[in-house]
Amino acid sequence: MRNQLRMGALALVGGLLAVSGFSQSPETTEQYYESIRKNDMPMLHALVNTKGVKVKDKYNTTPLHYAAANGSVEALKTILSAGAEVNAANDFGATPLMWGITEPEKVRLLVGAGADVNAKSKMGRTALYLACANDGSSSTVRFLVEHGAKVDGLALVAAAQSNDLASLRILLEKNVPVNEKDEAGRTPLMWAAGNGNLKAVEMLLAKGADVNAVSLEKFEMAKNGPLAIGNLTALMLASVGGGPDVVKMLLDAGAKINAVDVRQMTPLMTSVATDHPDARTVHLLIQRGSDLSMKDNTGATATDWAKKYNSPAILREFGLTRQKAENARVIVPTSILGKLDPEPAAARAIATLQKGSATFFKEGGCGACHAANLTSMAVNAAYANHVPVNLEAKAGEIKGAQLFLAGLQQPLLQRGDPPVVDILLYGGMQMVSENVVPDASTDALVHNVVAQQRAAGNWHFGIMGRPPMEDGDFSRTAMGIRLLQVYGQPGRKAELQKRIERAARWLAANPPKTTEDLNMQLLGLKWAGASRRITEAGIRRLMVLQREDGGWGQTPDIATDSYATGQVLYTLHELGLPVTDPIYRRGVQYLLQTQAADGTWHVKSRAAKFQPYFESGLPYGHDQWISAAATSWAAMALSYATGPQQVARRLAQSVK
Repeated sequence: MRNQLRMGALALVGGLLAVSGFSQSPETTEQYYESIRKNDMPMLHALVNTKGVKVKDKYNTTPLHYAAANGSVEALKTILSAGAEVNAANDFGATPLMWGITEPEKVRLLVGAGADVNAKSKMGRTALYLACANDGSSSTVRFLVEHGAKVDGLALVAAAQSNDLASLRILLEKNVPVNEKDEAGRTPLMWAAGNGNLKAVEMLLAKGADVNAVSLEKFEMAKNGPLAIGNLTALMLASVGGGPDVVKMLLDAGAKINAVDVRQMTPLMTSVATDHPDARTVHLLIQRGSDLSMKDNTGATATDWAKKYNSPAILREFGLTRQKAENARVIVPTSILGKLDPEPAAARAIATLQKGSATFFKEGGCGACHAANLTSMAVNAAYANHVPVNLEAKAGEIKGAQLFLAGLQQPLLQRGDPPVVDILLYGGMQMVSENVVPDASTDALVHNVVAQQRAAGNWHFGIMGRPPMEDGDFSRTAMGIRLLQVYGQPGRKAELQKRIERAARWLAANPPKTTEDLNMQLLGLKWAGASRRITEAGIRRLMVLQREDGGWGQTPDIATDSYATGQVLYTLHELGLPVTDPIYRRGVQYLLQTQAADGTWHVKSRAAKFQPYFESGLPYGHDQWISAAATSWAAMALSYATGPQQVARRLAQSVK
């Protein structure tokens, strides 16, 4: 995570950049940007020959910057050979080398032309730091070090965070400080533990890493107070998904097994508060002395957390057995099953969602994946299927998202990452649903998301799980594919296609554990261009999971709910299943039977809270945010189902 106060200041200036346009040769700089982005080489050559390459926009960004971030190697060579200033820094202190750091050939060209490998931006970024923050860049890291880049502990933090073991090894060979902390107080060992990188943990401990170092108590601030992501230790992060071998190594090194974070949660609690627990990790923590009587700030014990997820393998470690999942409350009598119209139900859901999204932004000070992005996706699905929506609110929803993204342009280009990559990915999904035209803001979005992709192909965040939306890498990876596919710069087409293929291979190679995992695995593969044979097999897998009540559950161990049901129906629609299919119709009827009068659906939250609570205008108290997400997925599913109904109505009217 990055310092939001500093990022906010930069974001404001970045927003001015996006809104104000160019003051110095505006037409020329815009033409340069477009020709580079689209890899229009004839146009680029014409500009070079007639305008030269010394033009700059209002914030002193040059065509060489554009080529480094968004263009092809050929475009970069063309501009360099025309005499571009290789060390030009824009008003944010960013140089072309910093913006081109994820592409080794660009790095070699720029350094060969005299790029300063130790230049530092106003955000404190160097080329070495940015290379270390990109998994799979060890060859670039070594190249930069060999060409005089100064190594430091912050680069080691970046390498550990990105999970780049080879880069970590290069830096450790230079004896950099191993207990350096990032702005949130997290050390390389914490990041390595959270990533489950056993070898990295071993190397860092051997170099003297502090196994009980604690992150800052407060760092990220929201409108209603600090986020409860503090006092973290390496063991806490390893317990979420680091695996039993990493947990054992940390315990053997003296890690405090009953340390607590700011929520008073222990490593044992965080190990079970996820849809992707590891029974071996839980067993080890209990065996080594975890205090089962300890309570978090809500009064819940580790046993209480285990019961929320109802996983048989985890409950056995606590001496418990799986409980029968509660059935969803049927609000509409079964006697009228099959007679309900999805259009008014979708319209009620959309009306409540649009009001809640506006209130969330007002009271929370920001949009959110569950409040803004998913709501906007639901509104767009409804609008496309002639379900009534508030058009003024609809316009405000996408405008707010675009202004937010525009304000992040410059930080995103320098890895000023939001707290989690999910924020960018869900924002990208909203842009896709709205058919937003690619521009400099979406380019910055892609630039940052690309740099956060792991060498294995997935996108990962190892600090905590937030089931079901942000718990595991299937959703992140599928949305990453979608974003690169729709908004990838043509100038980087070859590189981005390889990244999409790598992400698809990761999805195909890993077994899904939850319904969301399976949904996103199938969506990601479909978006990556999977064969019809694969998508048809996916449809069959989802059909098998449909329950007797017509819906789906988030996991096999918990009750049917609207979140899982709506998301499955969305996936089936994307995969090409007709909404008239009996499987889809049964799912729709489940949603219609369980919808509340205000248009919403109630889903119980299972995630460990870290955001300061406030009322967002939706019902259900502490369950309101996941219920908003569930209502969005359900509204999308119902909106798609209105299509045949609309056709039937029009035919009936024409007959009259």
